[in-house]
Amino acid sequence: MMLSLNHVSGGYLTRRIIRDLTFGIHTGEIIGLVGLNGAGKSTTLRHMTGTLKPMDGEVTINNKDWYSQRDKLALIPDKPYLYPNLTVYEHFEFIKSIYRINTDNYLNALLDRYLIRSHLNKYPFALSKGTQQKVSIISAMIANPTFLIIDEPFMGLDPRGLKYFTEDLNRLKREGVGIILSTHMLTIAEDLCDRIIVLHEGNQQYYKGRSYLSTDDFKDRSLEDIFFSMIEDKR
Repeated sequence: MMLSLNHVSGGYLTRRIIRDLTFGIHTGEIIGLVGLNGAGKSTTLRHMTGTLKPMDGEVTINNKDWYSQRDKLALIPDKPYLYPNLTVYEHFEFIKSIYRINTDNYLNALLDRYLIRSHLNKYPFALSKGTQQKVSIISAMIANPTFLIIDEPFMGLDPRGLKYFTEDLNRLKREGVGIILSTHMLTIAEDLCDRIIVLHEGNQQYYKGRSYLSTDDFKDRSLEDIFFSMIEDKR
């Protein structure tokens, strides 16, 4: 199964932020989306989740219209959105009802893994940014998505949360989930991702697998070195 962008251009009102993006995410792989601030990473992800409609091109899942397949997607946004009038416990119950799932055993394991159990009766305003992020992560994982779309998830996570989250992403990949991850943390992207897309000023500059590091042009160079070389070449 594949989540695909086919010649997608789009943005806000009449302003184009991204231009002619074409790539696909297979189940069972992690793709990294990297770029400078304003490169179009979040805009790209918003087109993939249906928050924005493409000006040109289309987003499909297995060659089917995105809307008819939207229940296969889950999102971890850059800024956690938790329902302000629901406790953490009520929030998880609401997520379970939306997706019509019974994942109590899985949820309980994640509550302990991310140290959230003691926060179940709290409202979002009483949670730290890092704790809100962990609640957002758990919410996406218990939805059992086919494709997981993640926007800058590492901000606010403590070292323990970061360790467990990266482990869980690898586990989800092994279980067949397709993941696209937007991040500024190039070292994490290099370690975690099977393929890398570099966006620069809304254009797709680079779309390669890990094999790029063993080619003649990029041999023995880190993703960070390659990234800055590419960005400087476009100035």
